[in-house]
Amino acid sequence: MGRRKNTGPSTPVLLGLGAFMLLIGLGFGLLLSQTSCGRKSKPAPPVEPQPRSKPEPKHPQKAAEPGKPIAARQEPEAGLPRFALVVDDLGYVAPELVTRLCAQPIPFSVAVLPYQEFTKESANIAFEKGKEVMLHLPMEPVGYPKANPGPDAVMFNSSEAEIRERVRKALSDIPHHTGVNNHMGSRITPDKPRMTWVLQEIKARHDFFVDSRTEKDSVAFAVAEELGVHSVQRKVFLDDDKDFAAMEKQWDRALAIAKKEGQVLIIAHIYPETVEALEKLIPRTKGEVKFVKAGELAK
Repeated sequence: MGRRKNTGPSTPVLLGLGAFMLLIGLGFGLLLSQTSCGRKSKPAPPVEPQPRSKPEPKHPQKAAEPGKPIAARQEPEAGLPRFALVVDDLGYVAPELVTRLCAQPIPFSVAVLPYQEFTKESANIAFEKGKEVMLHLPMEPVGYPKANPGPDAVMFNSSEAEIRERVRKALSDIPHHTGVNNHMGSRITPDKPRMTWVLQEIKARHDFFVDSRTEKDSVAFAVAEELGVHSVQRKVFLDDDKDFAAMEKQWDRALAIAKKEGQVLIIAHIYPETVEALEKLIPRTKGEVKFVKAGELAK
């Protein structure tokens, strides 16, 4: 009997093929496993939180201009009586005292004598500090020459032309002036013709006038009204007596007039004692009155 012919693959071949297929399967499975693990290990990108919009204020504040601080809220002064302080006789005292006076943080006026050592410097200091500058016009007093008003004063026996010239000259000697009041002048202010000449020159310069009332019979205020010159009268002198208690009494008297009449003008002088007194009296008076310059009372 003949040997049967083998037509299929041999056992070793089948085993080799099986091993090869197994290796391919293992390799492909490992590749899929690494790809899957890589996808799982990669973290998802973080989601950025959206900024919460701030609610708009119901009453937005106005932005301050660059370089300008926001102004502090001012205390209301509407309805308060007006209080005008005029300090006389600047021009002959040292500038240091003028600077100290003008450090007071309120509006007020200074009256500067012409032709003195510190006339122009005093006017400049006051102006730079925001104070109102006036000419303190020298006029002849009763009792001259014992009481001397100073050089080139308006004298009773001078001619009209000379009086007018002296007023113009004095006005030209004071920088920054917007008003005038009389220095002494008890011989001149009761005289209507002479006050008419003086006030016509003041009107020509568009200045106001304060009647210092150094003479009870003064007609200066009445003449100013007739001529249409803005004017106001002094009601109280602060420092005829330079004792603090006396000045305090006069200050309180001025406050009482202001509260009764709605306004007052008080005149002081640039004595060291007066400057010291004002440093005490002014701060304690805030809130009771509205401090103003003399020109604001002149009408």
